[in-house]
Amino acid sequence: MTMEASAEPVLEQADGQVAAKPVRRRIRPRDVRWIRAAAELVGTFLICAVIYLSYSFGQLVMGQPSVVLPVLGTALTYLAVTAMLGGVSGGHFNPAVTVAAMFTSQISMVDGLIYIVAQVIGAIGAGAIAVALIPVSKSVPDRTWLMFSVNGFSGGSPAAATLGQQHIAFGAPMAIVAELIGCIIVVAAAITTLRSDGRARRNHALYTGLAYGVGVLVTYPITCSGLNPARSTGIAIFAQSKHMAVSPISQLWLFWICPLLAASLVALVIIMTNIVTDNMAMRAMGTATDPQQVAQAGADAQAQTQPDAFAATGVQTQDQSTQASPAPVQNAPADTTAQTVDVSALSDVDAGHDTNSSKHAESGQDDVAPADAGTIPDLQVEPLRTASKTEDGDEVSKNKPTEN
Repeated sequence: MTMEASAEPVLEQADGQVAAKPVRRRIRPRDVRWIRAAAELVGTFLICAVIYLSYSFGQLVMGQPSVVLPVLGTALTYLAVTAMLGGVSGGHFNPAVTVAAMFTSQISMVDGLIYIVAQVIGAIGAGAIAVALIPVSKSVPDRTWLMFSVNGFSGGSPAAATLGQQHIAFGAPMAIVAELIGCIIVVAAAITTLRSDGRARRNHALYTGLAYGVGVLVTYPITCSGLNPARSTGIAIFAQSKHMAVSPISQLWLFWICPLLAASLVALVIIMTNIVTDNMAMRAMGTATDPQQVAQAGADAQAQTQPDAFAATGVQTQDQSTQASPAPVQNAPADTTAQTVDVSALSDVDAGHDTNSSKHAESGQDDVAPADAGTIPDLQVEPLRTASKTEDGDEVSKNKPTEN
């Protein structure tokens, strides 16, 4: 006899009743690592393809190099692509942003490395497409098209031909400063608009697009706006064999070091800021809780003293009651010298008791309290308790001597 296992797990409670089936969690695209990596690859491909083609075709068709078209084209491209795919992967599309997110724990190390590989692959694919689409002729060779999209400095700068007439060139120090400033702006805008778990906020696409626009405005005349190591690598690989004025691969180091250095600086500032703000918050919480702790300590002390006061009051009350209560009289011979008060003599009872009292008076003896009656020392008389006639009669009959 064989038993088939149920495809869906059934939960049984202790009383034998079948519990509700477990609710299956819905898997979203951003929860799958490879889907996020694919989004980074596609996003980087779209961004780099638009940048390569717009820089090359736009500048050459306009006839005169201008910074307006690169600024607007780059800003709008990053804004649009980040708005489309930022909800899936976080919208990095830049190894520098990914490295900063890794340092600030907004993305894991494994996911960060996968992101970087996907970004570089997407940029290389965009470079291949851009080089394949460029129309080449004898009058307009490949290097004429690519000089406005390949990143470089000194002889590889877009303004090298213009500045060369004045014997001026943008060297490596100037390129490093410009790229570092632009990359800090871009990375800071991207990281501060990401959540702690790496998800993009609502304003992430807008701030990222504006940051890239400002970065291009600063760096385009000097280095043709790198700002992204993947973007610089994708076009440099295919422009290496196009007889450029300066080898793009030989200058590629600057466009990796500056973005990564900017990412490290931004991550360091964010980490230090978080540490300082956390310490200030802890101090503020401690200052706010000090009066509460003092009040709680006072309440605890008062609560501890109240039982002691109650105990002392109880002891005092017991002592007063002990002093007020009459001491019991032992069955001993009557002392004629002691002043005693017979409580039973105060009540008006039957005639038999009066007769006995007169007999004692004629014999000349002092009245002595019966053995059952209590004496009140030091004239501290306990308040009399009102009793009914029946009770008084019983007491009188009990204290009345029997006649033979």
